[in-house]
Amino acid sequence: MPEGPEVRKYADALDAVLKGRTITSLEARTREAKVWLKSNQELLAGRRVLRVTSHGKHLLGFIEGGFYFHSHLMMWGRWQTFEGVLPTEKDRRERARILVDGGAAILFSAPIFNVGKGDPYKQIENLTSLGPDVLPVKGKFNKREFRRRLLLPEHLGITIGAALLNQRILAGLGNYLRAEVLFECRIDPWRMVSELKEAELRCLGRVAHELSLRSYLMSATADEADRERMRADPSLVYQSGREYGTRHLVFRRTNLPCLRCGELIRQRRQATFRSEASSVEVESGEPERTRIVYFCAKCQRVGSDR
Repeated sequence: MPEGPEVRKYADALDAVLKGRTITSLEARTREAKVWLKSNQELLAGRRVLRVTSHGKHLLGFIEGGFYFHSHLMMWGRWQTFEGVLPTEKDRRERARILVDGGAAILFSAPIFNVGKGDPYKQIENLTSLGPDVLPVKGKFNKREFRRRLLLPEHLGITIGAALLNQRILAGLGNYLRAEVLFECRIDPWRMVSELKEAELRCLGRVAHELSLRSYLMSATADEADRERMRADPSLVYQSGREYGTRHLVFRRTNLPCLRCGELIRQRRQATFRSEASSVEVESGEPERTRIVYFCAKCQRVGSDR
């Protein structure tokens, strides 16, 4: 699933192509958008796109006159933009197509796309409860609000590994970022939120934003020094010469040496939503499930029972 940094990059690409340009056509195949467009299509023609941005894993486009479009990519969705020469054929995977003067944006494979008028944060259920954006468009990352939501009574009895995937606590973290953040802060993913110490809470508030920003800017959570080590030492990667293998510190590095202590990186499935402890789901509409978490047992002091 694309996480906050990847969705922000898509938003940047759409903003570069659509912003300030007049809509000539907007089509959609998702159910709610099709229903809305059937009655309101003519209201969008001739209006300019004001901006495209993101909040966590959600992408939002604002159109003059108080209109908007919204997407969530889920696991397989992606946006593609076009300048000048516009696509004519339609792919069966298309879910939305936005045409403007001299440009276009097409959404593929994503199940969630909405169009409407008004404030999307008041109209789209999943937006109303989002936590602070780990990559805020304006201002600084709101560490205080992240901490407040994390320490709400209903979250104290869940693991920190599950809590970091809860978009109502922090918007934008997914599987690779939560593994990297927990490793950098040396925290056992199975520690309960109630067990976290002050220094660990401060580390989470700092590192979650720092690694997300690094991923956004550099397409990697590992810094350049660690990436150079992995490029130079074949024992630290699965396959030498592949840049993807140098992007992360623990994510998808199972059975490779930890860059800090040399112990082998491990993986294990972890429950991401515990109904007996919290009424908040990780992603809307999803039941209790497990996700693979990657970790260094030595650096993160993970017990042998994990």
